[in-house]
Amino acid sequence: MLKTNNPQTIAPPAAFYSHSVEVPPNARWLYTAGQVGMRPDGTLPEGFEAQHEQIWQNTLAILAEAGMGPEDIVRLNVYTTDPSGLRFLKPHREKYLKPGHVPPSTWVVVRQLARPEWVVEMETIAAKA
Repeated sequence: MLKTNNPQTIAPPAAFYSHSVEVPPNARWLYTAGQVGMRPDGTLPEGFEAQHEQIWQNTLAILAEAGMGPEDIVRLNVYTTDPSGLRFLKPHREKYLKPGHVPPSTWVVVRQLARPEWVVEMETIAAKA
């Protein structure tokens, strides 16, 4: 069972995340490569919202292949070239993460990702006891 922590001695999280998460001993760990919004057929949807939605679909497929689910996510790192995409993060997280499961995360705005048509990329770390 994952346990999130938000100490009272520091400022509360600024958004939909926790400051830290504890993983039980002997857990299996899964680290994904940065996922972009490529569909299984190799096409890329346009725009942040559509790419981020596909990223979640790709991430869920990776988790399922490892016998895990979104409840096992312990960290998310999101990189984007479009700061206005922040408005889509919370709705997507609320769609895929159960209430109360708010893993630590980082949001980084960059000038460009590896390919100019990619506007968002997400890395996931998961653990299952």
